[in-house]
Amino acid sequence: MAVGAPVEGGEEGFFAELRRLGQLYHTHLGERPSQRKLARAAGVAPATVSGWLKGDRFPQREDSLVTVVKELQKAARLKSGIPQESLHLLDPARWREQHQSVVRRRAQVVQAGVQRERAVRALEAQDAAARLAKVPDKPRPLMQWHPRHLGVHPAIPGTSERLKTSASASAGGEGFVLPAYVEREHDQHLRSYLGRAADRQETTLVLIQGESSTGKTRTAYEAVRACMPDWQLLFPKGAEGLVEVLENGLLCARTVLWLNEAQEFLLGPHGEEAALRLRRSLEQPGPAVIVMTLWPKHYKALMDRPDVPGKDRHSHARALLAQAMVIHVPVAFQRRALEDAHATGDLSLGVAVRVSREGAVTQALAAGPQLVNHYESADGVPACYGKAIITVAMDARRMGHSSALPDRLLESAAPGYLTEPQRAAAPIDWFSGALAYAQTKIKNVVSPLEDIAVSGSMGAVPGVYRLADYLDQYGRTTRRYTFPPTAFWEAAQRIVTGADDLYNLADSARRRGRGALADTLFRRAADRGDGRAWEEMAHTRYVRGRRTEAEKLLWKAYAAGEIEALLTLAQWHEDDGNWAEAKRVVQQAANSGAVHPQVLLFLAQEKYADSGDETERLMRTAADLGDPEALASYGRRRMLTGDTQSAERLFQQAISCGNYETVGELMRMRLLHQGNVSGAEKAARQAASLGDFFVLATLAQLQMDVDRAHGEQLARQAAAFGGLPPSRMVDLSPWQYLGRGHALALLADLAEATQGRGAGEKVYRDAAAVGDLHAMTRLAQRRRDLGDVAEAERLYRYAAGSGHLPALTSLAWLRLEAGDAAEAEQLCRIALDAGEPIALSALAETWEETGRQEKADRLREHGLDADGAIAEPWLPA
Repeated sequence: MAVGAPVEGGEEGFFAELRRLGQLYHTHLGERPSQRKLARAAGVAPATVSGWLKGDRFPQREDSLVTVVKELQKAARLKSGIPQESLHLLDPARWREQHQSVVRRRAQVVQAGVQRERAVRALEAQDAAARLAKVPDKPRPLMQWHPRHLGVHPAIPGTSERLKTSASASAGGEGFVLPAYVEREHDQHLRSYLGRAADRQETTLVLIQGESSTGKTRTAYEAVRACMPDWQLLFPKGAEGLVEVLENGLLCARTVLWLNEAQEFLLGPHGEEAALRLRRSLEQPGPAVIVMTLWPKHYKALMDRPDVPGKDRHSHARALLAQAMVIHVPVAFQRRALEDAHATGDLSLGVAVRVSREGAVTQALAAGPQLVNHYESADGVPACYGKAIITVAMDARRMGHSSALPDRLLESAAPGYLTEPQRAAAPIDWFSGALAYAQTKIKNVVSPLEDIAVSGSMGAVPGVYRLADYLDQYGRTTRRYTFPPTAFWEAAQRIVTGADDLYNLADSARRRGRGALADTLFRRAADRGDGRAWEEMAHTRYVRGRRTEAEKLLWKAYAAGEIEALLTLAQWHEDDGNWAEAKRVVQQAANSGAVHPQVLLFLAQEKYADSGDETERLMRTAADLGDPEALASYGRRRMLTGDTQSAERLFQQAISCGNYETVGELMRMRLLHQGNVSGAEKAARQAASLGDFFVLATLAQLQMDVDRAHGEQLARQAAAFGGLPPSRMVDLSPWQYLGRGHALALLADLAEATQGRGAGEKVYRDAAAVGDLHAMTRLAQRRRDLGDVAEAERLYRYAAGSGHLPALTSLAWLRLEAGDAAEAEQLCRIALDAGEPIALSALAETWEETGRQEKADRLREHGLDADGAIAEPWLPA
């Protein structure tokens, strides 16, 4: 190659020439001068020069490369034997030209890449704009959202004459009173968390939980406004809108996804799909925040696992909520907060502080007490018609009608809530007057029945209404023991069309002993596509010996998408000892193309799998699908084979997916299989933090024999004496109740053994004194066993009055033993009407004890009608 000739091959040729220069340096120059000296002359590191001479690093500075070449050229002049064809490698001008050529080519490539990137971004922007255009619920800057549109309740005005000039009124617009905000302890926790979330490059979920009208939405609004004032806010209207929003990728960085009243997104027919997409959103980069508000009862409904395997309807929602930062908003203002509220000088707050009871300021602000007074005082004509349709709405909600309430349902059911004279006095336009009364704004804040805005548009949806939250909660308490009249159920059968609403109404009727009514509603739900309803009807027929008909209904459930229905059928065949038919049925489900973890677990049983390897494979496949039960089952198998490391991983996965009972497995494995006491205690405390005190109590029992002091300490923590007020105790999950009950029994036995007779009862009395209703019923049972029937009855009555339904049936037995069969029957009926399924058997046993065997048999066979009479035979012979 001639000196000065250009190098061909572009950048690759340039690197090839560098390698030749390196070879010349090593072979003919004997690596003199040293790389350190070359680096010092060029002003770079020795490793950089080494990379150049190896041909694997591009010289960023042209002058540095040329300096190295000049140093090599000087050394070559002192050497002999340099090949003529290699002299061009020592030409500084040539290297300068080649370096500039490569740099120009690189610039051209970069420019082309920039243009391509701009084109891609333009296409992405067009795509995003197209997606945004077709979604009705669009993100907007946070400050463009009016608090009313986000679900913040307005408040009672301080003085109507001063409404327009008050600072609080101007915050929300004329007629919308937004009082000064008083920060409480939970606000500090929430804002601290959101502040950190805004700085993290991830998507996070925060859940604000509290009872009706405690200020959940206002808490969330103020926190987001304080921590993320320049973010976007996205508020979909309903689960389908949420799915559409997430499907189109609208939850972007620096966006708040606002899910006020989260039960409306997670409990409906699209709830699990929405929950699944939200779980996936939490895996996306941020910063982005999902903000939810939720009542405790809805949180409990979503978090409770069903007792029957394969009947889990909220697994994705439970796994989602398990990842949330939960902020609890208390009902009452503490003294410091009341003082702060008074000090603001805000007119609305001043009124609320004066009229509130026990610090329930936010409920007073939301006009809750006045709302109840408006409802309860409507006894005369024509106000009674408004009260009737409000009561219909209350009953519909507590019986499970979760969607918007149609006016036809309110109108058709209302006669069942009126006396004969009231019905006779009704004018022809009674319903329009009733609606006017039910939509009266109380303190210009809220009405008993409220309009529902059209999604993504203006105006109200015609013919449907929403019951005010405060009255919803009030109705669930005051009408707890009242079964809706026949007119309600007749109207529901004619008018309700939603499959989910029909199923919930049917389930409420079933739990209250109304078998015929439940079966009718289940059939209507099934006809509208709810496969669960076919399965419920099948179970009814199975227990009545109608096996052939029951099996046909299970196949219908399977055809409607309920694969679990075949597992039920297989279980029936197992109960008959027909193993081959059980396997055939489940194998059909497996061959249908839908890989279902419960089907795989069924086939993985030793009696069905061809080998241990087959069992292992099926269980591993089920676990790989992420099913919480499958993860726990496979974890148990790995634990029993001695692979505790894999078992630990699988148990943790199951817990993260919402299977909190698995924490108990984890605790036992760490303690019994690994001897890891501290790890077992850590797992038990993790369970307690998730609401399962039973694991902590079990660990306490296991530790009692090893370290009694430590065991007692754990038992006391599980019992949590004084740690929970009575208002919380009523809402505890079954695992919390069981755990506390187990711990109390341990402490009572320990007290009896170490302190003498009667000490155990004191343990229960102390727990009962802080509102533990289960402890109260256990104490009642002790007093009954000791012959103190009067005290037992007093305790049962108190527990029943506080909402503990099993206490009613226990009280019924006491009254029956005392010879008062009439009150015993009445108590059983009250418990049954409140939804205590065991009360139907208790009522039948009451009749048996008093010689009414035939009546008891008919009750067990046919249940009750809506009016409480024994139903006529409703299944053909």
